Amino acid sequence: MKLAIALVLLPVAFIVVFFVAGVTGVLFYLWPTSLNDDDERIDMTVAKVDGLQALLKERKFVEDRAIPYPGAMNEASRAAAQSAVDSLLKDLLAKLPIDPRRAVLLREFKRTLTSFDTIESEERDRLLVYLKQIMDILGVKSSAELLNVWRYGFPYGWLPNA
Repeated sequence: MKLAIALVLLPVAFIVVFFVAGVTGVLFYLWPTSLNDDDERIDMTVAKVDGLQALLKERKFVEDRAIPYPGAMNEASRAAAQSAVDSLLKDLLAKLPIDPRRAVLLREFKRTLTSFDTIESEERDRLLVYLKQIMDILGVKSSAELLNVWRYGFPYGWLPNA
């Protein structure tokens, strides 16, 4: 009887801990950026380096009606957010040619996401668009749920499609 109760309570306890970790943001800090058997190599071509450099030159966090995104609330916020993305791009341009792995990319993403401290949801969403754009430039298909865990607290990609 005690074993049956334990077998029921253990999964419930796991779900509660997982939920609390997601809601509090702890899950993001624990989320791995690589698993040894799942580390994708990135073929760093001249075109990919050029794509990252072109993105680096762009003015960021300005109004974009295609998304739609209204732009940062003020110039100071815009400049700080752009600085975070530009710093990421510079680090990627320095590190990926030497160690072209998805783990390196996601580790740098996680560093940037950790330091991105705005409470404005529009800027947080726009940051994710830039990170997705970087992934597209590099031909990386998945963030291994890192972006979902940062933005929403949970790996929603694990849920079956409705």
